Amino acid sequence: MDVTVLSSSVEGAAHQFAASYIVNGSLVIDAGSIGFASLDRQKAVQSILISHAHMDHVASLPIFIDNVYQPGPQCPTIYASQHVVDNLMAHFFNDIIWPDMIRLSAEESPFVRFVLLEDGKPVQIDGLTVTPIALNHVIPTFGFIVDDGATAVAFISDTAQTEAIWEYVRNNPRVKAVFLEAAFPNSMGWLAEKAKHLTPSLFRDEYSKAGRLLPVVAVHIKPAFYSAVVSELKQLNLDKLTISQPNQTYSF
Repeated sequence: MDVTVLSSSVEGAAHQFAASYIVNGSLVIDAGSIGFASLDRQKAVQSILISHAHMDHVASLPIFIDNVYQPGPQCPTIYASQHVVDNLMAHFFNDIIWPDMIRLSAEESPFVRFVLLEDGKPVQIDGLTVTPIALNHVIPTFGFIVDDGATAVAFISDTAQTEAIWEYVRNNPRVKAVFLEAAFPNSMGWLAEKAKHLTPSLFRDEYSKAGRLLPVVAVHIKPAFYSAVVSELKQLNLDKLTISQPNQTYSF
């Protein structure tokens, strides 16, 4: 399984300002920046998973839908919770901020279709089994276990301390890697607690719940605190730790 951490800046910055991960070229996890990727890369995408409705995870979704639209029966499929869909319709696709893509899809060739995700209920997407699992964030948020039958990868972003997804990791021997957030430095634990994110110290505690040594890629590092967070992550001396790099592809 190939996972690309998509750049979130057309200038090629080293930081990830908004979240998008591309799995095997056609499945995108979160739409923070996919709408700003090359058009060829966007046109290869068939499906998008949305973890939650915060801006850094949905910002480029309307741009992406507009960019790849072609008259005809085919269109991208967006997989998301009812909470995400309701918020997208209320705040994005409302004919004020952006055209109502669902109304337009009903009248002409479809721009987009939504499929609702439920906690713990697997769905089949592009030859992959995806299991959404509720995380512990300030709004309803899913983590994802993406499984191709031989290899599985866990995506755990935007969460405070959580349990359910780690149980899936421990019970699935096919899980070969984890993408795990580390938003704030340890000195800002007070903010991490209020915003329900992780610090490097909490990152270590969460990672230990995997029950075995797995490659772990640190993501969602706040750019304003990048140097401090990376320094503290490296001080954990985790043998299988990688700091994510935009446009880097990881193969498992």
